[in-house]
Amino acid sequence: MTHSDANRNHELIILGGGCAGLSLAARLLHQRPDIALTIVEPRTRYVEDRTWCGWRTAPHFFSDCVVAQSDTWRIVTPSGSQQLSCAAYAYETIRASLVYEKACRIIHASPSAELLAGSEAERVSETEDHVEVHLVDGTTMRSPWVIDTRPHMRELKEPWLWQNFVGYVIQIDRSAKVFDHIPTLMEFQPPGGSIAQFMYTIPFGDDSFLCECTRFSKAHGEAQLLEAELLRWLRQRVGCAWTMLRKEQGSLPMAPPLPAAQRRVIQAGTRGGSMRISTGYAFHRIQRWADACAQSFLQNGIPVPPTGNRLLDAMDELFLRVLQQPSTSAAELFGDLFRECPTDRLVRFLSGVPHAYDLWPVARGLPWGKFLRQTPRLADTWFSRAERSA
Repeated sequence: MTHSDANRNHELIILGGGCAGLSLAARLLHQRPDIALTIVEPRTRYVEDRTWCGWRTAPHFFSDCVVAQSDTWRIVTPSGSQQLSCAAYAYETIRASLVYEKACRIIHASPSAELLAGSEAERVSETEDHVEVHLVDGTTMRSPWVIDTRPHMRELKEPWLWQNFVGYVIQIDRSAKVFDHIPTLMEFQPPGGSIAQFMYTIPFGDDSFLCECTRFSKAHGEAQLLEAELLRWLRQRVGCAWTMLRKEQGSLPMAPPLPAAQRRVIQAGTRGGSMRISTGYAFHRIQRWADACAQSFLQNGIPVPPTGNRLLDAMDELFLRVLQQPSTSAAELFGDLFRECPTDRLVRFLSGVPHAYDLWPVARGLPWGKFLRQTPRLADTWFSRAERSA
């Protein structure tokens, strides 16, 4: 983009062309291809770097990018394996490359939209009626609204954690009958200094699987340690009968978003609270936000941030506090939850869309004594936050 191009009117600027940025852009341009929309994305090309999973509680824009789904899944604790089923909500696997391809195809077909690959915002400044985005190359763009989905590195304080993961997508020799085609969401391992550590195995519907080592930890990153744990586990479970196709890794903040500092800059994605704090599930929550944001923008020209749920946020915070108590075993805590709670109600709760009557069965499956001991501390924390925001 030239400097003269930068002076044209932008109806919307999106910082970050990841899951959240592309999800919103694709919806808007699918319905109104003439929107003057610009996406600023540092990467120069899209590669297969993510696999998104979660329960489909409602149809979404990228349903055609689902490569596998199952109404049955399991978790494995030291006490044994639990296999659960839920016909109402399939657990689906979405390939990032298919999402990227679909969204980019829609963007490139628009006469007024552009994806600035290899570009990065250096500074964002707000005036009363517009936002200026200053790029690293010296270009300045203006728009009434900016959606900021860029990853945000931050220091996490108690009780917030990092969800660190390293995964291999592997091809298994046909002669090696190691995994079945039921997703294993958690196969708990010794925590090794973290709050929780587990393996995650997702079938793609052929002979390939995503095998991932995940840790809930106070430390950010830990990629080298996680990869060593993953390799150890693969050699133990699969031996040498596999080939690595690609690697995925990341570190996600299991924490609420920082308060918005600017009125015309809307934070979204993991930056804006689109990830469930207690689980890390984000894709389907992002799709719900993208639906609501696109509808609002198309109707009245105003985008909206992800909506929170104070009760769920409080329950998530309480859960993380209990999880970090020395006497708590993450494997036992999750095992009790999956065993005691009706599966459809648990799925809605984990997905962030519970009915009012789902909360009691979830709470009943948790160790009440430990949660009650943390409640006064949680109340003090929320009261202090309310005073600071008043």
